[in-house]
Amino acid sequence: MSRLFFSFLIFGTIIFSSCTSKYAILDRNFETEEIAISSKLMDIEILDERPNVTSEKIRLNVISFPGQSDKVSPILNNEQEQLIIDQIESYFSDGDTEISVKCTILRGFQEFSAHTFNEREYVEFETKIELLNAAGKMMKYCTSTAFFEAKSMDANYDFIDKLYLKAIKTSIYSCFQKLDD
Repeated sequence: MSRLFFSFLIFGTIIFSSCTSKYAILDRNFETEEIAISSKLMDIEILDERPNVTSEKIRLNVISFPGQSDKVSPILNNEQEQLIIDQIESYFSDGDTEISVKCTILRGFQEFSAHTFNEREYVEFETKIELLNAAGKMMKYCTSTAFFEAKSMDANYDFIDKLYLKAIKTSIYSCFQKLDD
């Protein structure tokens, strides 16, 4: 009886610790420097150039078996688009130069795979940011990719969606960090 109890205790600890450790990724702050571009922001254009976007959600099975997997490039929804706009606006302070921003999404996907002892959630987001002058001529540009991976006993929609949002924010932040130099 005590051996069975001990086995359940160990199994429960493993499951609990894998779930809590994956959520630690969401709490890590990758935005370490303040960005303040001294220009007047006139316009933000967001282009999604991913060829394989879909409105279908990634398939996360309640019970999965090794070898099962899925990968989707979700359509940019209103929440994500507004997140991008708000983030870009926060990097500009009033200045004399008028700037427009062109944000092109080059790649962005969510991926799930099941393995013998865990389930893997992976997200990746790549953007190209262009700063354009008042005449529409490109002054500077940067590309950046952000990716995150978590392995646990149970993948879920809420976590992979939050991880995807973090990849979006991190990718855009990394570009502006380089453009602010």
